[in-house]
Amino acid sequence: MEIGKYDGIVNNYDSFLVFLDTLAVIISEMFGSKCEVVISDLDNPDHSIISIYNGEVTGRKVGDPLTTRSEELIERSKGGYNINYKKANKRIKKEIKSSTIVINAYGKNISFCINYDCDDLTAVHVALKKFLSMGEQAYDEFDVFDNGQLVEQKFEIELEKINKSVVSMNKQDRLLLIKNLKKSGVFKIQKSVPYIAERLGVSRYTIYNYLNEIQKSGE
Repeated sequence: MEIGKYDGIVNNYDSFLVFLDTLAVIISEMFGSKCEVVISDLDNPDHSIISIYNGEVTGRKVGDPLTTRSEELIERSKGGYNINYKKANKRIKKEIKSSTIVINAYGKNISFCINYDCDDLTAVHVALKKFLSMGEQAYDEFDVFDNGQLVEQKFEIELEKINKSVVSMNKQDRLLLIKNLKKSGVFKIQKSVPYIAERLGVSRYTIYNYLNEIQKSGE
């Protein structure tokens, strides 16, 4: 159909169909070949399709019968519409997302249905989900060009794991913190000992003693 046939006026059944047909053209053109738009006469189920655009989505054409019983279609669309449902059809092996409006106009029951072939989008979704999948274990990464910030960040992370404030920590807590910092590689960073000693409120000598104690224990 040509959109020019619609003159902006709906005052009878024929002009109403022209309006629906124009709407179908606009939607099918806007969303492309994967978007099928179907107008059906529910009172004539054996030759129901009045007009259809991008019919290759479901493989149907004008004059084809309903694929759903008209009574069921009307029942499903109570309130006038049914939005974003999955069209299940064994003949059509596609992921089709549908929305349907059922209208009683000028004594006729008409359905206006949009079917979108989501196969390509589903494949992209699966690929993205697979690509974005990650293991449960998380590793903290830092800016290796700022050693001071790196030591500070690692210290805060390990301190949080202890779940105590510095002032409430006893020797065993401090040993555990130093052991965890050692495992994270903090002490390989220049000037890490003075920073950690200051944060813990102890001397550098104490930090070195803690490291020796951890090494002797084989941890």
